[in-house]
Amino acid sequence: MTTASASGRRLVSTVLTCLLTILAALLAPVGAAQAAAPVAEDCVDVTEGRYAGAFTAAGQTHCLELPSPQGARIAALTSRGGAGLTVQVEVVDRNGTAQCTAGDLVQGACGLTGTAPFRALVHADDTGATGPYGVHFVRTDVLQKECRTLPAGTFADDSGTVRLETGNGVFSHCLTIPADAHSTSELLRIRYGFPDDADLFPDYAISMIDTGGDGPSCYSHPTPGQQLRTDGLTSCSFTAGKAYTVLLEGQDAARSHTLDRRDVTATARGCAASAATAVGAPAVTGASGQSGTLRCHRITTAASTDRLHVDVRDAHDSTSMLIMGDAGNIACHPRTWACTPTGSTGYQVVTQAPENWSLPASYRLDAWRIATAAGPAADCKAAGSVAYGYGPLTGTLSEERTGVCAVLPSVSGDRFRADITATDGGTHTPQPSLYNKAGTNLCMNTSSSYECQGSDQSLFVLALPDRTDRTAYRAELVCTTAPCGSEEVTIGTITPTTVQSGTVATLTLQGTALGMSTTVQLTGGPAPLTATTVSVSEDARTLKATVDLRSAPAGNWNIRVSALNFSYGAGTLTVTPPPVSGLGTYKPVTPTRLMDTRSGLGVPKAKVGQGGTVTLQVAGSSGIPASGVTAVVLNVTATDPTSASHVSVYPDGTPRSSASNLNFTAGQTIPNLVVVPVVNGKVSFYNNAGSVDLIADVAGYYTTDGSGSTYKPVTPTRLMDTRSGLGVPKAKVGQGGTVTLQVAGSSVIPASGVTAVVLNVTATDPTTGSYVSVYPDGTTRTSASNLNFTAGQTIPNLVVVPVVNGKVSFYNNAGSVDLIADVAGYYTTDGSGSSYKPVTPTRLMDTRGGLGVPKAKVGQGGTVTLQVAGTAGIPASGVTAVVLNVTATDPTTDSYVSVYPDGTTRTSASNLNFTTGQTIPNLVVVPVVNGKVSFYNNAGSVDLIADVAGYYTK
Repeated sequence: MTTASASGRRLVSTVLTCLLTILAALLAPVGAAQAAAPVAEDCVDVTEGRYAGAFTAAGQTHCLELPSPQGARIAALTSRGGAGLTVQVEVVDRNGTAQCTAGDLVQGACGLTGTAPFRALVHADDTGATGPYGVHFVRTDVLQKECRTLPAGTFADDSGTVRLETGNGVFSHCLTIPADAHSTSELLRIRYGFPDDADLFPDYAISMIDTGGDGPSCYSHPTPGQQLRTDGLTSCSFTAGKAYTVLLEGQDAARSHTLDRRDVTATARGCAASAATAVGAPAVTGASGQSGTLRCHRITTAASTDRLHVDVRDAHDSTSMLIMGDAGNIACHPRTWACTPTGSTGYQVVTQAPENWSLPASYRLDAWRIATAAGPAADCKAAGSVAYGYGPLTGTLSEERTGVCAVLPSVSGDRFRADITATDGGTHTPQPSLYNKAGTNLCMNTSSSYECQGSDQSLFVLALPDRTDRTAYRAELVCTTAPCGSEEVTIGTITPTTVQSGTVATLTLQGTALGMSTTVQLTGGPAPLTATTVSVSEDARTLKATVDLRSAPAGNWNIRVSALNFSYGAGTLTVTPPPVSGLGTYKPVTPTRLMDTRSGLGVPKAKVGQGGTVTLQVAGSSGIPASGVTAVVLNVTATDPTSASHVSVYPDGTPRSSASNLNFTAGQTIPNLVVVPVVNGKVSFYNNAGSVDLIADVAGYYTTDGSGSTYKPVTPTRLMDTRSGLGVPKAKVGQGGTVTLQVAGSSVIPASGVTAVVLNVTATDPTTGSYVSVYPDGTTRTSASNLNFTAGQTIPNLVVVPVVNGKVSFYNNAGSVDLIADVAGYYTTDGSGSSYKPVTPTRLMDTRGGLGVPKAKVGQGGTVTLQVAGTAGIPASGVTAVVLNVTATDPTTDSYVSVYPDGTTRTSASNLNFTTGQTIPNLVVVPVVNGKVSFYNNAGSVDLIADVAGYYTK
């Protein structure tokens, strides 16, 4: 029992004594005199220390004459059970005047103020009982030599412990703490050996008193789930320069009590010291030691006005922490979850895995500085708005990055639901906290999520939880009382005010408290048109939405905005007539690099992150006209990706479909040719996962002004193979080497009028990692590349290259490599070819789901045939060739795929080469016969996907 609980017992004893005195007075005969003090010859002289006596007859009271002088202070301790009788003691002076209560005697606070000699009157609790008993007298106004010293311990080891045994007539002990041997605040630990004799429930009390008669201010920290404190902690504040006596009153039974004390002020010994860190910094690691072992970490910070977030984590969620300020004051009571102390420049964090809890081998201690006097920590990002919530945030927490934080512009009364999920399939999710300025966490865990209250500026913290050292997560705060924060919904301007019919337009709305649920609707035509909200700025003041105007008639449309069940007028949108024709002819250009995220060419210098998009201006650059461009031909390369992902290239300002253009694994560099429609003079690049650098080299463009070339598809034919000497000498192309191929005048290409040729170029058996550039003969080679490969890899890529002098050249940068070129068609100025019509990239075929063809892998030597004419905006007739991005995925063995016109004889030309388990795309321009194209797989089995980019028509 602590001093606080002993004081409670003293109070109860005092009340009972008063009641008994009043009752005795009422029952006494009228005129009865006060009982006289025992005469000297009726008393036994005793010394301070233990006294053993025995009652030989029922109802006896023994008188013990004490050696203590007037002004002394004493304790009288008795057995709380076990062998012998339980007795009551009262102390009177020679005149019979009572000196103190039973509670004062237990605490050592019995002051002898009467006339000496003083006598202790002892009687059994059970007035009819006889037998032995004991009383332990301890003088407390001066330290007693027979009381052992309770030394000061250190957190570095288990020194300073004192073990006290009871039984065999011993039921109590006394200890001393010298005046110069303690700090002003200490942690007392009491360990109790639970007995085997369960019939006698354990009972003990511990009291402390200084030589001036005052007890320290103590707080006994409760131990969860324990009726009996077998390992208890008590925080006590001591007066400097005062000596203390520690009293243990227990049972005359086989019991053990182990006591130790430790300084918990700034001078505490054995505390590993470290400074508070930024949010998410790596944690301090500690070894748990044996069950119940106390460890100490001293955490320092720059100013007492700093607020910290302190948490202790382990594999079992078993380590508890108790935090003291520099003065030893309790900053956080024992707990296994985060605490946010302030008011000191240093904190002693005492950790322990209590007895009977699962014992971890080690633990991690986070100590983040989350706020200063100036406000939240600078490393906590300030959110622009919480009108509808905050997030979603995605990422990974680990021992390298243990947490993240954000400052939210919330107000009192806001309510949020915190949806936290593990995106890696794990069972342990980050722990959310929403702190107010007082450091109180206003998040409460429910069965399925967390419910959090907002305050006047909240600090949102996500922390790595117990039981795991890594978790990938998605976290979102959803405002359940929208709008949250201080802003209300307002609707400002919408731009542009004029758009063209036949397009998918992007509208930009300005206002406040805008959200993804805000909708923009056009009325006044044959039927209302509802725009699709695609993004909202972080400050909730800019909303972008796309509206499909491909079949919308020209005219003035009224704009209405709906938000939170209210509707707002927002002006008029003028829709102009569509252009006369969308058909285009091809204009090749010298291969030129337009974009490189590594250097900031064309777009900002930064990798494209997960779910991120960059938009490239193509019209008006590198020989491409500022207007009249319907589509652009780009060789797009993904390099240095951080994880497996795919990239989609699509027209700016249009909804992105499920079609993809590049698929890659972590660390891979891979190119693919892309023919993409141009809207607003731009094209966009979307990355699905991780982050990746993207490069785009232009090969040409399609224009509606009639100045370009038309396309003539041919039966896919092999024109070059350095392995056999077809078209060029039989030899690998060496480092820095070039081979030149005559294409004009070959079996399938005319000798004149050819402006560009479409080749499927394959690199095979390279001796080292390198790249190949395909460029017009007789021109200066630029930095543009067409294939990137590693040693031993076989990889194809479609190339559209201008023809000069009837030839094209192939350059290899490093090592040596064999090259193969299969022609798919050519562009001519004679007007006999087809014009190109781009379409929104659309998935036409997927053998995994049965889209377009039966649901089944294409087996060894197998062929599937896809109907393309009459689907996804492609006309039912007049189509001469189709542009498809074909992806092979999950192949069971190394193989290749050939795409060829339906109903024709397949040649040796191939379009995709892949290895077991690889996912790889390649652009294919294939003639259309009978409205169909066919896909052949050479070996094993493989799933195939085809996304259409456009078609050629007469």
